[in-house]
Amino acid sequence: SVLIGEKRIEQPICSIELSNERAGKILAEHLYSLGHRKFLFVSTPFNQLTLARQQRLEGIRAHLGAHGLGEDSMVLLTSEAQSETDALPDAMPYEYAVGRRLMSQALEQGVSATAIIGVNDMTAIGLMDEIKACGYGVPGDFSVCGFDNIFTSAISSPQLTTIDHHLQVRCKAAVDQITARRRELSEAQLPPVISKVEYAPRLVVRASTGPARESSTLRKRERNV
Repeated sequence: SVLIGEKRIEQPICSIELSNERAGKILAEHLYSLGHRKFLFVSTPFNQLTLARQQRLEGIRAHLGAHGLGEDSMVLLTSEAQSETDALPDAMPYEYAVGRRLMSQALEQGVSATAIIGVNDMTAIGLMDEIKACGYGVPGDFSVCGFDNIFTSAISSPQLTTIDHHLQVRCKAAVDQITARRRELSEAQLPPVISKVEYAPRLVVRASTGPARESSTLRKRERNV
């Protein structure tokens, strides 16, 4: 068997890994280079099986700390635990709904962040849609980005800046690794060899991120319904 997922501590199993912490650092560097100094990280609950959510946040915090920014530069906003099978309006995807609801809450409370980071692309698209629905601009008022580079991120309006995790390449590599191991074992009767491959996350810059706004005052545009 081959494990495909986030990079973890050493395990006695073949794996195709990607460092979500490194992905967080790459995204944070992109936003920092655009002049952003206040960040909001929006996520579904952290009590799920994957470590990706926590690792992405840790990577962002580590990079901001390396630039001398304190803990007050990053605000974490998460939803309450909720089943993805719970009824949602208009069959709305759960993570998209979380993005919209939490962004609405942040705007009502007077969010100071200029960079809004969704834990994944679907959440980030929800963030963008709520920002626009409330009369603000992306990226004029808020830069928004996510993780995963799903198909929808390339056709959202504006197109979403995100991190590509090479999922198709990693899946193919896992299948190739399994096939090669089976062939080696059948031909030479060799003991199993544990191999680990790590892919580097790739930043995909699109139209949803731009220079941080200079004014701390937000001005609503025409409301989108």
